Amino acid sequence: MRKFLIATHGTLASGIQNALRIITGEIDRVMVIDAFVGPENPVNQIQIYFDQLNDQDEVIILTDLPGGSVNQMLIRYVKRPQTHLVSGVNLSLVLALILDPGEMDTCSLIRQAIPEARQQMLYINEKVEQMSAELNAFF
Repeated sequence: MRKFLIATHGTLASGIQNALRIITGEIDRVMVIDAFVGPENPVNQIQIYFDQLNDQDEVIILTDLPGGSVNQMLIRYVKRPQTHLVSGVNLSLVLALILDPGEMDTCSLIRQAIPEARQQMLYINEKVEQMSAELNAFF
């Protein structure tokens, strides 16, 4: 089974999980670690998560910053079979990964989802100006 671990600084991970609950209702396969918000040691939380997995479980780990401490704690787990680590998480990326019907192998899915998520990052002011200019040119 494909599972997801979202681990971030602060409560970003829980925020993404909350948004998923609202948009898709899908949170059964999603575990979050909000690092450095309480007395829990993220290293221990991560180890507990991986100890509970079956050998058949495939895991996509999503972190916030590639050079951040949370990502660094998780790098050692990429040695585990069927474990994928992706940094720079945003809601568009998580939705693309979670809503996949399972028809695509995970590596291909991730490679496709990352550029699609990047395309969702827009400077809306610029888009509004562009659309306005296009409408003015039309009329």
